[in-house]
Amino acid sequence: MSVAAMLSVIALLSVSAWRITGSMQPEPSVAVAEVASSDTDVSAGDAATQQQEKLLLGQSTVVGVDASNTSNTDPIAMIGPMVTAQLVGQYAGLQDQGTYSSSTAALAAGNVAANMRAVVSYKTYALADLKTDTDTSYQRMLTYRADLRTAFAPLLKNTLSELDLFAKYEETSDPTYLTQLRAAAVNYDEAIALTAHVVVPRDAVNYHLSVLNAMSEFSATIEAMSVHGEDALASAALLRTYNKAEADMYNSFNALGSYYSQKTP
Repeated sequence: MSVAAMLSVIALLSVSAWRITGSMQPEPSVAVAEVASSDTDVSAGDAATQQQEKLLLGQSTVVGVDASNTSNTDPIAMIGPMVTAQLVGQYAGLQDQGTYSSSTAALAAGNVAANMRAVVSYKTYALADLKTDTDTSYQRMLTYRADLRTAFAPLLKNTLSELDLFAKYEETSDPTYLTQLRAAAVNYDEAIALTAHVVVPRDAVNYHLSVLNAMSEFSATIEAMSVHGEDALASAALLRTYNKAEADMYNSFNALGSYYSQKTP
């Protein structure tokens, strides 16, 4: 999905949410906004939930966190309430200042939409997780490349674009597409597990870790999309996360290809 198309979706969702909150009275709106802008009601263990709130308040730009930093609270499920609270707060502020109009409302909603990000938790890999080989010869690279082809084999089961599956669900509301999206994430998880056990030439470690972490991020993202497909605001935020995860996948595999090409017989 192009950036322009993605932003159009987010803008549409933010306008819809604004119309819902537009019928609310200012006094209760202020109370909701205060809850949304306070960190005191969030437990110390909910790092991902805190991150979601900071993102929506424009206080942070970080997208990914390690899965070990999260509690049982699903931070992505909090996006809808947080966005709604922000919209309500913006409405209350405009009313208090006497500056409410259709144009200022649209601008405020656009500002909230601009900060929408989804924090997706995923396992990150480090050097300590790998088995390495000091042989960095051309022949060793060929063996490594063959091993990776075997490790990546589960990805061949994903015959349809993950974004197309998500778009089909949004178009039809057929849960079959979310099931297929979840299955695609499972195939990524299988490939990740196999890739993590490949013995890596020492000069390929950085490329290997980049690919592993990109696949982990991408798998977690499409899994989250399959779980939260019915949540319009969470889906809009996840589309931004998806674009980043897809770019990270492309860049990591492209860099791995450059590693192959640098080797000579």
